[in-house]
Amino acid sequence: MNRQDEYITNNFTWFIGEVLDINDAVLYARVKVRAYGYYDESVPAEKLPWATVLLPNTSASKEGVGSTHGLLVGSWVVGFFRDGPSAQDPVIIGSIPTQTNEVKDIPIEAHVENIKNKVHKTESGHVIEFDDTADAERINIKHKSGTTVLIDKDGGVHISSINDTVTIKGNTTITGTLHATGDISTDAGNAPTLATHTHKEKPGSGDPTDTTEPDA
Repeated sequence: MNRQDEYITNNFTWFIGEVLDINDAVLYARVKVRAYGYYDESVPAEKLPWATVLLPNTSASKEGVGSTHGLLVGSWVVGFFRDGPSAQDPVIIGSIPTQTNEVKDIPIEAHVENIKNKVHKTESGHVIEFDDTADAERINIKHKSGTTVLIDKDGGVHISSINDTVTIKGNTTITGTLHATGDISTDAGNAPTLATHTHKEKPGSGDPTDTTEPDA
């Protein structure tokens, strides 16, 4: 091995390239990249070395704990070769957003002044937003279908379901007023109680437990 290929060298061999394959069969979340200047079009994608993707320090990357990269086929990236001039052990440092097919490579939700809206968007259309726009701060989670969970600038929580169904499993406590604009129904097997609601006894019913209102 050339000494310049060892980790102790001061020679930093970096590259810019395009992701060609993200389907790592051994599930190490590696990608194949055409590093321009090192691998031209004469080298087929299957012959390219797998590249390790560098993750942030917020990802433990240990024993199943951590996160995965979000690179796609066609992403432009910058990286370096751990083995120097041998160029067989690439590491991806990050992606380069520019413009692809006249479409900006950052989510349209982030197209605000000074990039105050921090956005993560997946290829299917799921979106998470952390908006720091002055006087309009919010956190928004949006499913590709359009269903959203929004925390507004005042801390209010808004859930909007595209199919008008919100399912809550488990004990639920509501402190405050429950306002419903439609019908309320229950399939409770036991007798539901309304702790603060009372009825008047129906005169002449002969049943001391009958507390329904008399007929008009």
